[in-house]
Amino acid sequence: MLTSCALFPEADERAEMMTLPELDKTLTPARQNLPGNDQWPAKDWWTVFAMPKLSDLIETAVSDSPQLKEVASRLQQSQSLVDAQAAEQYPTVRANVSFRFQRFSANGVQAKLAGDDFRQLLINPLVLRYHLDLWGKDKAALQAAIGRSMAAAMEQVDARLLLSAAVAQAYFDLAITSETLKFEEQILVCHQRLLRLNQVLFASGLIANDPLLSAEVELHNVQQQVSALQTQIALQQNILAALAGKGPDWGRDIVASPTILPEKLPLPSDLPLHLLAHRPDLQAARLYVEAAAQEIKVAETEFYPDVNLVSFVGLHSVSMTDILLEGSSLAYAVGPSVTFPIFEGGRLRANLDYQEAAYDEATYKYNSQLLHAVKDVADTLARWQDIDVRLTEQQQTLAAMLKKLQIAEVKVKQGLTDQNELLQMQVADYQQRLFLSALQGEYLKAAVQVIRALGGGFNNNEKVCDKPCKN
Repeated sequence: MLTSCALFPEADERAEMMTLPELDKTLTPARQNLPGNDQWPAKDWWTVFAMPKLSDLIETAVSDSPQLKEVASRLQQSQSLVDAQAAEQYPTVRANVSFRFQRFSANGVQAKLAGDDFRQLLINPLVLRYHLDLWGKDKAALQAAIGRSMAAAMEQVDARLLLSAAVAQAYFDLAITSETLKFEEQILVCHQRLLRLNQVLFASGLIANDPLLSAEVELHNVQQQVSALQTQIALQQNILAALAGKGPDWGRDIVASPTILPEKLPLPSDLPLHLLAHRPDLQAARLYVEAAAQEIKVAETEFYPDVNLVSFVGLHSVSMTDILLEGSSLAYAVGPSVTFPIFEGGRLRANLDYQEAAYDEATYKYNSQLLHAVKDVADTLARWQDIDVRLTEQQQTLAAMLKKLQIAEVKVKQGLTDQNELLQMQVADYQQRLFLSALQGEYLKAAVQVIRALGGGFNNNEKVCDKPCKN
């Protein structure tokens, strides 16, 4: 048996999984500005923003989104494959009944039965088959199926994270646009007052035609901005409705709350050590590598003899009358069935090469995913810190603008300046408030990106291997 197997090919060098790149220099500035916390945000991380409407939207999307249901169906399929593969570990028992009527030709090679009619009845109520897993083929195939099912579960977690982050981003976009529309409408009122003031001054002969025309142009520009923002709000409501698995009319009732900045979100205190355990996409990629390693083992066992234990017990007869009455109709058999892969025309070698290439592909995909993950973390932290600095500066700018506006109001009351300058100052003040509101929204969106990049509260306590899994 050992010498009657196909020639096993020499082992090639396999791809290796990367270790986690250094992140200390990248995380040092973030650690100085952000607190650390052993309890990274929970699974429902969106509750840290204290926005009930946002929480309702995300929970609706998670429960009703067709995309998540599609991923859940793939998970069920993979779990069914695990059950099917696990069944190979156990004996199979079946029954069969066969009846055949045949006439042998008088000119055929069956000289003894030439010209005779032949009836045969086979009743086998118990046929047992058991595969002897001498080389670990069934066990490796089961481990591969389990690994792929676990990877599908991680993909479901990742899809849930991406969907919830997308809903939060779209909701904050709607909040930013709504706040912008509010300030643009106030700016529009100021320009309407400016136009009326310039019309009075022009009619009185106190100004030329140019200021009046300029006021009309500014008014029309702001009116266009208001119309564009109203359209943008409708489009963003459509996006939120689609993400939630609903129709456009459902989205028309979505009204975003004003942007309220939460306290600074903490970083997980175990970064960067357990970044791999916080990212479901990395977990899925790692599990696919391990499953591919098991598939290589399955392909290797194809080069060895395959042994099945087969037995049956039943009644066999060529007579319909004595099959149940005569004890001589009893038939049974038990014994091994051995298949020797002596020459397969290169099929086994090609299959092994394919599985090894699939392992290399999965490994390189994991490495690429790992590099993308650390870049994602670095980019989102840098963007969040930048917006935090700009937000602080803009708050100071707005405080200075408020003082200028107060001085302008005093001058108008004292008759030292006209109403035109005050209205211009009010427009500038609203524009600075608009810019501050936009930065606040961008800050919230950047916070969502940081949470997503760090896994969104997902934490796999399983030890993550740093070296490639051995076959």
